[in-house]
Amino acid sequence: MKLQKRYLCTALSLAFAQAASAGQDDTMTVWSSPVSAASTNIVDRQTLQELDKQDVAHALSVVPGVVLQKAGSRNELQVKVRGFDSRQVPVFFDGVPVYVPYDGNLDLGRFLTSDIGSLEVSKGYSSLLQGPNQMGGAINITTPKPTKSLEGNIGYRQGWSRSKDNAFDTHAAFGASNDLGYIQLSGSRLKQDFLGLPHGTDNPIAGQDGKMINSSADDKRGIVKVGFTPRANDEYAFTYINQDGEKANPPYAGTSSQKSRYWQWPQYDKESYYYQGTTHLGERYTLKSRLYHDTFKNTLMMYNSLKDLQSKTGSYSHYSDYSTGAGLQFSAEMRESDLLSFAVNWKDDVHREKAAVNAPYDRYEDRTWSLASEYQWAAADNLDVVGGISYDWRDSIEGMKYEKNGSVTRYDDNSPSAFNWEVMTKYHFENEDTLALSFSDRTRFPTLKERYTTSKPAFNQIAIVNPQLKPERARSVDLTWNGHINPAWGYEASVYYNRVSDAILSHNLNADTVQNQNSGRVDYTGLDLGIKGSPFAMLDVGLSYGLIHADAKREDAGKITDLPTQTLTTWLTFKPWQPFKLTVSEEARSSSYSNSDGSQKAPGFAVTHLRADYAIGKGFSVNASVNNLFDTRYYYSEGFIEEGRNYWAGVEYTF
Repeated sequence: MKLQKRYLCTALSLAFAQAASAGQDDTMTVWSSPVSAASTNIVDRQTLQELDKQDVAHALSVVPGVVLQKAGSRNELQVKVRGFDSRQVPVFFDGVPVYVPYDGNLDLGRFLTSDIGSLEVSKGYSSLLQGPNQMGGAINITTPKPTKSLEGNIGYRQGWSRSKDNAFDTHAAFGASNDLGYIQLSGSRLKQDFLGLPHGTDNPIAGQDGKMINSSADDKRGIVKVGFTPRANDEYAFTYINQDGEKANPPYAGTSSQKSRYWQWPQYDKESYYYQGTTHLGERYTLKSRLYHDTFKNTLMMYNSLKDLQSKTGSYSHYSDYSTGAGLQFSAEMRESDLLSFAVNWKDDVHREKAAVNAPYDRYEDRTWSLASEYQWAAADNLDVVGGISYDWRDSIEGMKYEKNGSVTRYDDNSPSAFNWEVMTKYHFENEDTLALSFSDRTRFPTLKERYTTSKPAFNQIAIVNPQLKPERARSVDLTWNGHINPAWGYEASVYYNRVSDAILSHNLNADTVQNQNSGRVDYTGLDLGIKGSPFAMLDVGLSYGLIHADAKREDAGKITDLPTQTLTTWLTFKPWQPFKLTVSEEARSSSYSNSDGSQKAPGFAVTHLRADYAIGKGFSVNASVNNLFDTRYYYSEGFIEEGRNYWAGVEYTF
């Protein structure tokens, strides 16, 4: 049909022009609108391999406007998208929302890239049909599905640091498909015994003999995906993901008075079940459905000194959370090239925690609903307009906490609601360049942690609950040009402005007490620039640059943390002869504040990486890489040292 063909061509031409894009169309449009967003970037398998990105957090940082963020005190890797953190930019797995229900965050460093298909980031327009809380866009992680009757791969990589083997990375996948459906099985594991320190760093806090203390990790994941395709355009997919993680937290080794601690997570496990279906009802109507259940179990041992770590004496915390949700989307083709869609999404989030093995669980539960509609209008042969609205509401079902004296505290109910809208116009030039302008007014509900937390153990502070926190709201404008220098060169240039009102920030009531409050306004103004192309047959070039200025309008809100003004990732892939390629990449960023009072600041840095790949033939290939080539000492969060020079070598077989 003309509608589908036109949108597919649009998506393909846009994808080609992105700075870190794929040459594929298997993207997140499984649930959102088929019109490509004003500024959507896709990171494909080839880019992940050439840049040697082993986890999702580092992989996302190659997208213009996306900044790697490290919660050093919890050893968590997250990202900020144009200033918005992972609570404000939801993460989806094949279109299904996944996150920790309590705080809305997700340690993306635990998500390995060896068995995923691609990453998609929608920074400007992101379809409200996907559900609530898309205040700053959306991120989707896609799992692969087979495209051949029989296919698979297996790989192994060994890591070294400071002349010692310290890690290994292994993965395997098998897929089969025919006219009736497909099955995809995959598994991966990344085990790290320790991180190597940069040369010249040797002290009893950070580590000695080249080994960073308390820096081990072990992440395992298995995926089973079964699809049924009874008709050409219908598909019903069932996916099961089991992720088993362990990690430790290297201590703070900076110059401030922050206390060094040695926390460990012997359990960081996530399990997901989800179903997605697409049914075409005649020539004009489509029904999409989804149902999911997502669990998260987290055990934390809090060793607050090296002595406590050695004697295994410390406090205990355990989470047992889950989310259950469902959604329906109905779309109807209007006129010849327009599309009208309606969606309803429901989700229950439950957080349970306890501070002792035999203690009863504190229990918190939220129920969130979203009603959305979107219209895609082909206003002219070269002009598309798409607009969406949604109404979201959240009901606090339960907030219950067991106090130390045995009493039970039950918190007040709260039921906020929010109206969201957005519109985008996209002009198509004759040379396939596009110019898109979007406006949006979107919200994000406060998390359970923001409303109900009673302590901040990292800073030995008491927190005052605030169940009546209002939703944050962002009014945004985005102007994006996607173009081509020539058929082999594509580029993206975006300018944007985000105004956040009722921003939720932590306020110090006194030296020992804090409270989360709606704290006025924060403005973000920025520029994204991306280039990808092949100036010669033997050379591929990529560049991703982000410039952002953050301005908190209330002085007592303090500094905006973990947000460098400038970030740059650039890479060159040399292909002197067909089986061999060598990629040189550079990651650079300016300084950033690590706490809101400005007393801790991570300095700017630049690090260089190398990776070589050689295709032996018959499906076999070998690879080798050197990360942090010049052994630079650098920080994402002040005082938390990143790994020094490290080496990897591996072999892979694909059929």
